[in-house]
Amino acid sequence: MISTTRTPSFKKLRTSTAPAAVPTKESSEERYWKKFQYPVTVKEYAAVSCIDFCPVAPHDFAVTSATRVQVYSSVTNHVRKSITRFKETVHSAKFRRDGKLLAAGGEEGLVKVFDMNSRSILRQCEGHTKAIRQTCFSSNGLSILSTADDKTLRSWDLSTGESIREFTGHEDYVRALGVSSGSSDICVTGSYDHTVKLWDMRSASNSTASLTMNHGAPVEAVLVFPSASICVSAGHNQICVWDILSGGRQLFSFSNHQKTITCLAFDSTARRLMSGGVDRQLKIYDVTDYSVIHGLSYPSPILSIGLSPSESHLAVGMSDGTLSIKRRPAKSKSSTTAGTGGEGDESDDDNAGGGGLRQPQAPPHQGSKRFFRRGKSRPQEGDVVINQPRPMYHLKPYEVQLKKFHYTDALDAAMKTKNCDVIAGMFQELIHRDGLSSALAGRNHKTLMPIMKFLVHYLGHPLYQTVVLDVSNVVLDMYGSICGESKRIDQLFNALRSRVEAEINMQRRMLGILGMLDMLFSMSGTK
Repeated sequence: MISTTRTPSFKKLRTSTAPAAVPTKESSEERYWKKFQYPVTVKEYAAVSCIDFCPVAPHDFAVTSATRVQVYSSVTNHVRKSITRFKETVHSAKFRRDGKLLAAGGEEGLVKVFDMNSRSILRQCEGHTKAIRQTCFSSNGLSILSTADDKTLRSWDLSTGESIREFTGHEDYVRALGVSSGSSDICVTGSYDHTVKLWDMRSASNSTASLTMNHGAPVEAVLVFPSASICVSAGHNQICVWDILSGGRQLFSFSNHQKTITCLAFDSTARRLMSGGVDRQLKIYDVTDYSVIHGLSYPSPILSIGLSPSESHLAVGMSDGTLSIKRRPAKSKSSTTAGTGGEGDESDDDNAGGGGLRQPQAPPHQGSKRFFRRGKSRPQEGDVVINQPRPMYHLKPYEVQLKKFHYTDALDAAMKTKNCDVIAGMFQELIHRDGLSSALAGRNHKTLMPIMKFLVHYLGHPLYQTVVLDVSNVVLDMYGSICGESKRIDQLFNALRSRVEAEINMQRRMLGILGMLDMLFSMSGTK
């Protein structure tokens, strides 16, 4: 066997560069929620207190603001109908499950039921003595529930408009109401008396709730899972999850908002929970462990959230009257046939960017022809192997001197480039070769000045600080005894000393700040 080889080529100088940012891989959930694009911003007359999507296609949505309820088209995002039969501010408006009726209530203390075709008032329920905060239909659509600032929950007969039951168990304003789609006899209320109460319409008592749970703060919003076995409450910046079947046992309690949470909402499958707050943040949680899977930021405090049953529209209402409508692009035919819908149809994201590139070949399976022929292309005994010459790379002047082991000339050539990455890389290479002392020795004030200026300028730089400190120690050991012979060199030594003292003082202040932060974190953890 005849083999010709070349001597190892010279390794080019490695320059010191800042570490590249590590790319973070987006999860399928993040890609899905980022698909809500093309935001449409509408300015309403006052704060948007309630948003509700119609359960029936095309899923138009009702927006409550000031003294009117406006129904927006999900196709054009424009106002389709406007209901103005209110004398005072209206706080809540909810569709019935068939989309034909709308129940609304506000400062007048009246529950008004509207026909969505003619916008006429079908029923007007009187009984509350103060402002109504929440209204909704029961799951069977035969009755209406409402809560008000008179500390009561009322149930109304839709056919007659008369009050069926009045529950008086709360001691403060009742601002939250939640019903389950699986049971028409159970509802949950939240009050400013810090309690969450479960009411059974079949119970004989009007003042005693079936379950009472202490949230620990004024409750702003409640939700009930479709199974009616778990409910969620939000108050202050805390969200609590309660097990109804276990007598109101708390399952989870978590806080991811900095300020008060004002609204809660489910997605169409109740596998994702959304919360909006005064801190202008919208958080999305996975209900399996209630971890945050995505977050959105808005320009003003959030008061209401709405997600269409088809999950094509995300509407957010804010305190300054701004209504934000985000729409998810419809799937193309190719994406529909390419993969299953899933959560977000991530087949497009996974297959994007192929561009016809050659994919790496999979390893051969045992028993296949490739498996038994593996390694046959390697040189065998008796073969003549001729190594191809490696391409010659153009070397920089400082690399040429470094290749010749002329360390002083290599350092001078690197200093002439005035490139901090090259100079720092040269210092590191000289330290690695144990040639730093020989490169710095025998210099006069003219050849030493560029090195001293570099050390003074980059002493506090986090990328070059380690190598600069090593070089500074060697320079001080070699030239510290000749201080006073050159005025300019003395000035640079004094500047280097000042930079070291400033760096030490800054490190001390940072350690003090770190200690204060640790104390604050420990105090917040104990609380």
